[in-house]
Amino acid sequence: MAQVRIRLNSREYDVACDDGQEDHLRGLAGAVDDRIKSLIKVMGTNPGESMAMVLTSLMMADELIENKKEIVKIAAEVQRLSLLVNDDKKLEQEGRMIEMESAMATTLEEIALRIEKIAEAIEVS
Repeated sequence: MAQVRIRLNSREYDVACDDGQEDHLRGLAGAVDDRIKSLIKVMGTNPGESMAMVLTSLMMADELIENKKEIVKIAAEVQRLSLLVNDDKKLEQEGRMIEMESAMATTLEEIALRIEKIAEAIEVS
């Protein structure tokens, strides 16, 4: 298990992580620290370490929840579009079947006419 020293709101923390995840953890800490700095800039004053962490956590949690909602909407739209594509394929297949049935009916009519002509020719003979 690796140990990483991160800095949030000018304070350092030692955090454990899986081996090989050190850079990822540093990246996450950097993103959180950037949010804290933005929050302090917007507020015009440092609300204190605990409050800055709380507000930043709430903002990031809100963003996460909104992103999850958006993912659900996008997944539903993908599902809907997939069904439409499948319906189009079914309609296309049904269209081909109708064309084939029509061609077969025409062919059968032609065969029936030939049989009738042969039958007439046999009767005349």
